[in-house]
Amino acid sequence: MSIELDSYGIMEGINEVIVTTKSIDDRPNAAPIGLIRHCGRLTVRVFNESHTCTNIKDTGLLAVNIVDDPVVFVQSALEDLDKEKFEFIETGTGINFPVLASSNGWVIFKAGIKEGNIATIAELQFITGNIKSMGIRPVNRGFNAVIEAAIYATRYKVFNDETFLFKIKSYKDVINKCGGRSEKEAYSLINKLL
Repeated sequence: MSIELDSYGIMEGINEVIVTTKSIDDRPNAAPIGLIRHCGRLTVRVFNESHTCTNIKDTGLLAVNIVDDPVVFVQSALEDLDKEKFEFIETGTGINFPVLASSNGWVIFKAGIKEGNIATIAELQFITGNIKSMGIRPVNRGFNAVIEAAIYATRYKVFNDETFLFKIKSYKDVINKCGGRSEKEAYSLINKLL
């Protein structure tokens, strides 16, 4: 599996991706997740009360979407995406599964579940994938700051702790200095949706 993961840009450590899932009644869901690759294992950790967790338990599947659009990260973190943002892929399991139409690539995994008190860990096994475009892109500190701010925004929504609002605001200067139009739009959207 390591060669396949490398070709999708999934490297050792935590890879920020957007996971798509599907409910029993065919509603697609998208949420940013840290995809953990460590010592030959690939896992995700999802909060038990989330739609993502329920959907993974119900279908046993999830799709990892490789995305470089900061606005899509923020939208998927803080609101439900319109159904038009998804396309459905035949997985070979008899289930048509949602992936993001705007992704640079996606991988569909079978998820082995280990439930915990607060979160569930899913160990992933490769089923199928598609690389749509994987051009080179230098690191943009503004993009990275948007991702960090979006993570804190999701934690604020879950825990309602104002410490997270302070952390979100701490990224404003980096985004304004280093980010482009998309990063600035994404940061503005975080503030609007909170």
